[in-house]
Amino acid sequence: MERFYTKIVGTPIFEDDGLRPVTTIKDVVVDPETGKLVGLVVNSSKNLVITPLDILSWQDGMYISGRDAIIHGSEVLRLKKIQESGIRIFNNRVETQSGKYLGKVVDFSVDNNLFTIKKLYVSKGFLGLIRYDSKIIPYRNIIEILADKIIVKEDLMAIKVKNERDEMVIEDMPVG
Repeated sequence: MERFYTKIVGTPIFEDDGLRPVTTIKDVVVDPETGKLVGLVVNSSKNLVITPLDILSWQDGMYISGRDAIIHGSEVLRLKKIQESGIRIFNNRVETQSGKYLGKVVDFSVDNNLFTIKKLYVSKGFLGLIRYDSKIIPYRNIIEILADKIIVKEDLMAIKVKNERDEMVIEDMPVG
């Protein structure tokens, strides 16, 4: 199942008994080399995270075995390196190999079984209020994820597809 970043943030986390939420997800940490989710941030100031291995199930809420599944981010070496690099997906610039600006990431989707990025939702904006020239970029078209930008393949062709709300959107696919 595909989950959107904007819906993941704020998801309640329950212990196995599922009575009351322990906390909520504040952010996600994605490995820029593999596109895999390496951690879910539950407290930014204290750098507390949950790794995908500790998730028992993910429905309307996320279920973990207990509070001991919430650990300090420095305990996971790869997660610590990614956090120190400052690499983020959400709100990052997206450019083609030649430097053509495509917009900023306004959302991205994650496969909640494999914990990998599936698509980037990119739009240009005007005064931070109006979005235009929206694109959906499949993960396979990403060349590199850097702290200041995401570089995607040059040879993109617009294809109209319907999303779940029956609105027309553009999906970028490689030509050929």
